[in-house]
Amino acid sequence: MLRAMKAILVSGDGIFRKVLCNIFIKMRGVESVKEFDDPALVLEYARNNLIALAVLDIEILDKKKSDLDGALKRLYPHIVLIYINSAGYQVLEGMRIRGDYSVMVSFNRADVLNMARKVRRQEEREKIRVVMFGRFQFFVSGQLVYFANAKAKELLALCLDHRGGEVSMEEAVDKLWPDRAYDDKVKKLYRKAVTSLQATLRDAGVEKIFINKRGACYVKVGDIECDYYRFLENRNREKCLYDGSYLFDYEWGEETLALLERISTDLKV
Repeated sequence: MLRAMKAILVSGDGIFRKVLCNIFIKMRGVESVKEFDDPALVLEYARNNLIALAVLDIEILDKKKSDLDGALKRLYPHIVLIYINSAGYQVLEGMRIRGDYSVMVSFNRADVLNMARKVRRQEEREKIRVVMFGRFQFFVSGQLVYFANAKAKELLALCLDHRGGEVSMEEAVDKLWPDRAYDDKVKKLYRKAVTSLQATLRDAGVEKIFINKRGACYVKVGDIECDYYRFLENRNREKCLYDGSYLFDYEWGEETLALLERISTDLKV
């Protein structure tokens, strides 16, 4: 069975928002619909909630000169954007070019259901998503994964920071237990973190991404959606969602943060 999906609705017309919200929230497979009256308020919510569907009023995007739709696409490449025109009874040609769907204000229920089916199909392609800008968060199939062992979560973050490169036991100990001597006791803590991480990923159904070998470990990043990776890979970096913070729960993240700041500074020149 396909999992429930989260949707957002952005429109400056309160009555129009309520009407649309009532339609979408009653649709099978929709877990929640979050309403917004200003595009500027959306991204903070979107960074912390896996969004599959965004219903955007074209009038407010144009009025606010907002690039919200582009930002959402960069955050969630498989998101389905539905553009609506609350100002008039017509389909705007610009909307056809701009998004996945364009609908009139008086669209019918069958159209909406067809959109929802496409959303659920596309959403399944995005199995793992990682947030590294700000607080580290790891999602599997839209669900935030809970780590019983904090060091296991930090070890995963360190492996992801290495973007598929190996993390030696010595480096992991130095980063995760900076005040401990490199001895058998701290090596035992490292192995405990590895075992806990393996168990957590196994419970989430994604244990194959983490590889543990003698004296080192790493993560296979090929199928992982990650804001940090997109920032480094995207040629149009000024439109990426870097907000000046990176893994702020972990002191060792400051090394990568310095790199990000240099990139950002270069882009501003």
